[in-house]
Amino acid sequence: MRKDSETASPKNWLTILGGIVVVLLFIALCYVGYQIMHLVNPPNTYETVLTATVENKVQADGVLLFQETMIPGCGDLGYLVDDGARVSAGTVVAEVYTSHDQSTLRAELNDLNEQIDLLQRAENVSATQVDTMIQERTTALYDLMDAVDRGELEDLDDGKEDYLLAQNKILVVTGEASGFAAQIAALQAEADQIRSRLGSPAQITAPLTGYFVRCANARQLSQSSDAILAMDAATLKAYLDGGADAPLAGCAGKMVSGFSWTYCGVCDAKEAQKLLRADGTPLTKTVKIRFPGQTNQALEGKLTEVTIDEASGLARFVLTCDSITADVLRLGQASAEIIVNETTGLRVPAASVHYVLETGEAAPEADSAASGTVPAGENYIPGVYVKFGNLARFCRIDPVDNEHPLVTDGDYIIVSPKGTEGSVSEVRLYDQVIVEGQNLYDGKLLS
Repeated sequence: MRKDSETASPKNWLTILGGIVVVLLFIALCYVGYQIMHLVNPPNTYETVLTATVENKVQADGVLLFQETMIPGCGDLGYLVDDGARVSAGTVVAEVYTSHDQSTLRAELNDLNEQIDLLQRAENVSATQVDTMIQERTTALYDLMDAVDRGELEDLDDGKEDYLLAQNKILVVTGEASGFAAQIAALQAEADQIRSRLGSPAQITAPLTGYFVRCANARQLSQSSDAILAMDAATLKAYLDGGADAPLAGCAGKMVSGFSWTYCGVCDAKEAQKLLRADGTPLTKTVKIRFPGQTNQALEGKLTEVTIDEASGLARFVLTCDSITADVLRLGQASAEIIVNETTGLRVPAASVHYVLETGEAAPEADSAASGTVPAGENYIPGVYVKFGNLARFCRIDPVDNEHPLVTDGDYIIVSPKGTEGSVSEVRLYDQVIVEGQNLYDGKLLS
């Protein structure tokens, strides 16, 4: 009996081992079959439709031309006016210090004057709506936090003042503080003491009414405005390539008079077609200009001249702007973006667009809009397949025509959302568009 049991044991092991091998082979065959099925019929891929704004713009290089007057002055200067401030003729814009102590005393005096001003403004509050003041404080706090996140020190100082002013108003209105007369008197006494130690430094005044820019922050062009405006496209390009400006030196700063400035730029001749109307004349509508890396603010302007030089492949243009900011006043030569128009709509992958007959039959040839071509025939309708529950639904988009020009954003197109006036589009914000799928049709059950 013992001998028979020992003989049967190896057979049992062989049976178990054979079973394991069969199971492993079955699993391997299932995996291979699954991969083959995915290769033959890959799963659908989806993308959520979101809102986007696309700018039709021209990249250019050029110079900013101002009506400017240099302010004489040198030495250890302490400025009393910020860049971009509009001042009247005779206004003191800077002081000349004879020692480092004077500049330190001036900074302390400015800080005390700001504290006094805040307290005086808080005392003059007339509103009794505490809720409004609390909202002002909350808004100031959020602005302060945003300035910290952005790392913008100038906005940080303004936000701090707004918050303190709102807080002091609440203290006065609620009766927690009867007033700030004692604090103001103490600060005023301290300011008077510092003022006496400061003495009377030599003053530098504005020679005319206009916008002030400090010397250290300004640029100066090596050619006059008239000379630059007389340059053709090729000459202007060579001038810019050689460096058209340098730091302003040998003066205290400059004054910019008037309320407008000019940008004389050069760009690619093909791109410049965007700046022209159908009759070849400059666009009469308002465009926008922005200086990337210098300021994100886009300012409105008017094109006064566009000249295309086919031989050099360049175009020269002149744009005037009536908006003046401190960031702009600091510039000399600068790259710019001329924004001709903006289109806001839904961002849809170009690869997801299909053309079907009005009967619902798909176009016989490649039906993706990524190629930008419409299948032959008048009854093909462009659209995308959208996931509704577990069904694929065909949603129309506007055909490309004069009323609905093709606007692209990389591998995406911008389409009108459902309900837009003059549009037949059926696509909605946050729709799940099918980017890739096999044998799609309206009403198909999705796995």
